[in-house]
Amino acid sequence: MLTQQQREFVEEQLVAVVSLHGSPRATIAAVMGGLASKLPDGLVPEVLVTRAVDICIADAYGSTPPALVMLLGLIKHIAGIADIVAAIGTVPLATGATPNDPFSALILDNKLPFLDRQPARAFLRALTQPMPMQPVVVVSGNQKSGKSYTSEFVDHLCRNLPGIQHCRIEVTHDQGASVGPAELARDLVTQLGGNPWQGPPQNTNLDRWAQELANWVLAEAKQSGVRWWFVLDGFNKKELRSDTSLLIVKLAKGLTTGYARLWHRLILLDFDRTVLPLQPGTIAAESTAGIPASAVAAGIAEVVKASGKAVDEKRILDKLMDGLPDPVVDLPELGSRFRDLITVIAP
Repeated sequence: MLTQQQREFVEEQLVAVVSLHGSPRATIAAVMGGLASKLPDGLVPEVLVTRAVDICIADAYGSTPPALVMLLGLIKHIAGIADIVAAIGTVPLATGATPNDPFSALILDNKLPFLDRQPARAFLRALTQPMPMQPVVVVSGNQKSGKSYTSEFVDHLCRNLPGIQHCRIEVTHDQGASVGPAELARDLVTQLGGNPWQGPPQNTNLDRWAQELANWVLAEAKQSGVRWWFVLDGFNKKELRSDTSLLIVKLAKGLTTGYARLWHRLILLDFDRTVLPLQPGTIAAESTAGIPASAVAAGIAEVVKASGKAVDEKRILDKLMDGLPDPVVDLPELGSRFRDLITVIAP
């Protein structure tokens, strides 16, 4: 709903205005309606404003007018705000256009398909809340069931949700043994923009060392000032070392408590959720399944609509599904066929 530049401008202006009031939270809550209940107490104005904007963006167009438009009413007298309000609120609602929702996309902005997967969409949307009940998402499933496609979807979301970036570490087949806790922590810190060689020295107490490594990663994430979604892909039972598993457990615990829970999230792909000693209510778990033909048809319709061409969607569906069962379980093959379709119809 906002570009990164717009968001920084909006938050700066909101902080300046609400800081003049005796109760900044009450000032913001007064314009947020029922969403105000999601706004934590006791936050300094800078964090309070950031959380308020997060809540409004997550609600998107769930309110009329959009919650973000109501929030920007606090600074409507400032030059430039009226144009932002018109772009995100008045124009779409007045013309009847449906605003783009990155969570609903069937064809991602990099032209890869992401079909069906409604549980994953809901779980990931919930991660945009200031303090989600389930800050850890675990995606499991059979081979070729589309688990790693979730990374592409997360990448798509981060390109379309200002203020959020993802930090992705992938372990490919038969490489798990080479990724110990120190290697994983250094890889994470490198992507966070930190110095990978400033981590804590190895401790003979493995449990304590894993905790120190997790603390280092989270401290670097905080220092960056970015909301990070950590994505660990391929750390399954076959590839995951026991000492690396301990680091992931410590990292998951750190992301469900304290300051980190306000800012960062953890997404585990092809991971055994039973390894995590967390309360069940803090983990959102999806087991990937086959894609039904009806979802394939919906994806074809979106490609055709984007192309503006008049084509026989039923004929395309029959060709895409040729030799594949309903539901489709070989997601790489379906993805390859879809990419060919997009290249031909909507390049």
